Amino acid sequence: MIHLSNISKQYGSKILYKNASFQINDGEKIGLVGPNGAGKTTIFRIITGEEGFEGTLSKSDKTVVGYFSQNIEEMSGRTALEEVKSAAGKLPELSLRLKHMEKQLEDSAVTEISDDAMTKLLENYGEVQAEFERLGGYDLDTRAAEILTGLGIGPEDYNRPTESFSGGWKMRIALSKILVLNPDVLLMDEPTNHLDLESIIWLEEWLSSFKGALLMTSHDREFMNRLVTKIVEVAHKTITTYGGNYDFYE
Repeated sequence: MIHLSNISKQYGSKILYKNASFQINDGEKIGLVGPNGAGKTTIFRIITGEEGFEGTLSKSDKTVVGYFSQNIEEMSGRTALEEVKSAAGKLPELSLRLKHMEKQLEDSAVTEISDDAMTKLLENYGEVQAEFERLGGYDLDTRAAEILTGLGIGPEDYNRPTESFSGGWKMRIALSKILVLNPDVLLMDEPTNHLDLESIIWLEEWLSSFKGALLMTSHDREFMNRLVTKIVEVAHKTITTYGGNYDFYE
């Protein structure tokens, strides 16, 4: 799914890794470990294209990557629920296209169009509708609400302006946005920060049932241990892959 081959990265004279390689396969759940400053967050930023590097990164253009980091973007002008729904990838665009074509179909009852034009319109509508359904467009509101609630933001706060939330609660909204995207590959940098025990339990259950690939860091070793089946270690200027969970790695 994602292959990093012979990658090298350094800041000034500090070498993070040299000619290192690893891969993320479909459905894998991987723990990313290593000492502070070794370059774990840089790995995330290389995968998302935010950092330059030497070497090769291979992934399909169709692969959707979601990245939860500790640096959240400014939030304002939307409610909590609207903010989460805004992250739903192509769904807003597909929804607009469906509404536009539905209007064209309504108008065709008044203004006659050719058989060829109607056939083309119906074909396009069917394709867009199928993609919208595949991406979960018809249950977006439900999923967004369930995720917010799972992370501790209940129905009474769905319509609160995002700017009224404190930094820690904004982190929960940011995490909700990544989960509602339901990407092919989920990159998570310390996802349990700012979460209470109840929300951590909910997140663990959600990630356990997540069908995509997961690459995560976490200081909560028990949380990581229950989820991952492979460890990628960043240390000593290289990247090493180990089978098994964190206990096996230790």
